[in-house]
Amino acid sequence: MFNRHYPSTTPWPIAENASECPRRPFQGRASPIPALPEDFADSRQVKLAMDEPKRRLIRDAKVLCKQRRITQGQMADELGISKRTLEEWMQFRRMPQAPSESLLRQWVVRYSAECAAPGTPMP
Repeated sequence: MFNRHYPSTTPWPIAENASECPRRPFQGRASPIPALPEDFADSRQVKLAMDEPKRRLIRDAKVLCKQRRITQGQMADELGISKRTLEEWMQFRRMPQAPSESLLRQWVVRYSAECAAPGTPMP
């Protein structure tokens, strides 16, 4: 008998119908889902805690961008980075590394001082 789904070289016997087959492939899960290590939740919380200052900086940059009424593209040009990188930061998918973080911090400090100064017109 020829079965196009199970060639004759299979390790299980080929039967006329499925009920006759003693062992069929892919019945249920091959193995249970592995358990996560107990310290996984702790390590994740440690990483989130370490990233919190960066998250605060990014939130400040978002607010400042809205206050100045500029687009992310304009902000990326002012920072000298790609728009895509800035989008990744703003959506918290990636975090700026040390050089970029200091660049972003300088941008926030510079423009927050300008926006906070009384009598300064908004662009």
